[in-house]
Parts: sequence; C-alpha cells; structure tokens
Amino acid sequence: MSKATIYNELLSKKYLSVKEFIVSGEKPYILELNSILSNPSLFDNITLLAEHIIKTSALDFDKICATSTSSIPYATNIATSLEKGILYITDEGNDKTENDNIKNITIEGGMKIDDRILLIETFVNNNFFINNIIKKITKYGGSIVGIVVLVNQCEGEYVNLVKQNEKIVTVLNIYDIFNHLDNNNLLDIFYSERVKFFCEKVTKLNIKKLLEGEKKEEEVKEEVKEEVKEVKEEEVKKDEAIEEVKKEEKVIFVSQ
Repeated sequence: MSKATIYNELLSKKYLSVKEFIVSGEKPYILELNSILSNPSLFDNITLLAEHIIKTSALDFDKICATSTSSIPYATNIATSLEKGILYITDEGNDKTENDNIKNITIEGGMKIDDRILLIETFVNNNFFINNIIKKITKYGGSIVGIVVLVNQCEGEYVNLVKQNEKIVTVLNIYDIFNHLDNNNLLDIFYSERVKFFCEKVTKLNIKKLLEGEKKEEEVKEEVKEEVKEVKEEEVKKDEAIEEVKKEEKVIFVSQ
C-alpha cells in the first residue's frame, strides 16, 4: 500500500482536515486517528505500512508494546501479523511532566526479563510519558529496541528521546502528507503552506531546545569540575597545614 493512497483517503474521508481559524501556537489541522478504526480498509493499510517499515528497519524484538489506549488496536494487528507477543501500558495517573517518573505505570501482558521490546505509539506528546515507560520497562529487566510512531506531528517528546539515542521509526509524517496534497492540487496552497510552516517552526524549536539542553549539561559538568577542583585544593591546604603542625611538633620534641 502506497503512502499516497493513504494520504488521499485521509483527506477524502475527512479524518484529516484543516482549521479555518487558529490561535497562536495551535495546530492548524485536525487528525482523527482513532476514527480510522471505523474504516477497516484504511486501518489495515496503515498497519500494513507499519509492518513493512518495521521489517525493513531490521529491528530484532520479542514483543510489541502499545504505550497508549489509542495504539492498542494498531499494535495488536502488527503483533498478530508478525507473530510476536503483545504488551500494553496502563496509566493510573503518572506524572508525565516529571522526567524518569515511573509511578502509576503498569506493564500488562506478562513481560519477561531480557524481553526485547518494540514500542508502538500513535502520537508523541509534549511530556515525558514515553521516557517514563522506557524507564519502567528497563527497571524490570526489559530492553527497548525502538519506538514506532504512527504519525509524526513534528513536535512532542522527540527532543528527549533523540537525546537518549532511542531509535525512532515513523510511519506517517504530517509534513509529508500536506506536501503531497499540495503537489497534487488536492488542497489549497494556503492551508498546506500554513501546516508546513507550523511543522518547520516546531521542529526548529525542538532542535533549539535540544542544543540548549546540551549546553546546560556542559555548563553543569563545568560547575561540577570547578567544585571538585575547589574541594581538592581545600584538601591539599589541609594536608599542608597538618604537615606544618607535625613539623612544629617534631621541632618542639627535638628541642626538649
């Protein structure tokens, strides 16, 4: 199944639409990925495309894990087709704003120690939830071989995941979808350009955030080095003072 066919059907079935009016910072489009479940042929085509991309990515894994409720149907289809075990995540109030927080995350389905796991997610949101899931799985003996994102919206937790050198595989990309619709005169250029501009802007912000994060890390490392240096200098001064006291005590002892 070609991506172009999926792109066209998303628009024609109105699962993908553009907003006439938007406020600053708001996404200029609406993608109803969950509604695709009611369209068997489109749902199958997306999962078949995901399977093909996973196979060609040479990912070696034991189980597939759905990281959200919306990704369970897709993960189930893919796991069944690839004859892999399936896990899913339940979230009972995880603090997604806190990095490395694993509280209230449960791994369902029977994960075993040393399981190599491929995560499946529909969208990556602007929080640390995927990272927290990764920490939870690795803490209990599993390992993450990659993260399959069904739709890359050019935003979200990518900064954190890229920084951790996680392997991210995307199936559909919002920028590519609107670029295709524009090139084939399926959508007014005004709307397609507005979406592409939004994607470019958010991507640049993410890159900037990543670079600033690395810069801050370097600054922290330098501060730690300076603190260690100061501590060592203090220790040297203390040692020198102790030696001076010992010399004085020796001189007093000899003179007596």
